[in-house]
Amino acid sequence: MFAIYWTYYILGFVMIPGIILGIYAQTKVYTTFNEFDRINTKTGRKAHEVARYMLDGAGMSDTQIKHIRGELTDNYDPRNNTVSLSESVYNKQSISAIGVAAHEIGHVFQHKEKYLPIKVRNFLVPVINFLGYFAWPLIFIGIIMEIAYLGTSADVLLYIGIGIYGLNILFCLITLPIELNASKRAYRMLIDTNELDEQEAEGVKKVLNAAALTYVAALVTSILSLLRLVLLIFSFRRND
Repeated sequence: MFAIYWTYYILGFVMIPGIILGIYAQTKVYTTFNEFDRINTKTGRKAHEVARYMLDGAGMSDTQIKHIRGELTDNYDPRNNTVSLSESVYNKQSISAIGVAAHEIGHVFQHKEKYLPIKVRNFLVPVINFLGYFAWPLIFIGIIMEIAYLGTSADVLLYIGIGIYGLNILFCLITLPIELNASKRAYRMLIDTNELDEQEAEGVKKVLNAAALTYVAALVTSILSLLRLVLLIFSFRRND
């Protein structure tokens, strides 16, 4: 068991590209957001007012908007039909704030229209949360059985563990187009409602594209994590 832990940490070098991409993505988000957070829109409306206007215009006055603490902690919760806008967005009039608020409204529309990737992701969440408890125990037991030359039984446990762990990649693959689609909707809404002119909307696009990079980084990290796991298993199988 001790050897398994050490091998796993030694194989951490596999994660280096993902870590670098993750740091770059987070840095890009904050620098781009701050760049356009200094530029207020010509309409001068606050982000929560723009969000309310979009929702009411689409006949979704039942969707609530609330102010929450934090920076870029904005989200939409379909369980209570509430858009939560952070302190860095709610009362701001900047291009960045308007873009983030519109992005969350894009998620509201996705749920209203029963956007297929949203339905698939909602199905996966409880499945992944439940099966996630079993992935590592199965893998560790499988490796120990492999070392003990228990053959087929060990292989079955390892493949099941890898399969469960691989669901994280599927989750990230589904989440990425959901976020890209919400950003596309946000951009289109802001143009169609004349809330922003084209130059301002281009600023929004840059902010949202930077945010999307974090989901790309999450996908790459998930793939590298699975690779690390496979290498861990392979290293013990070669030592049989």
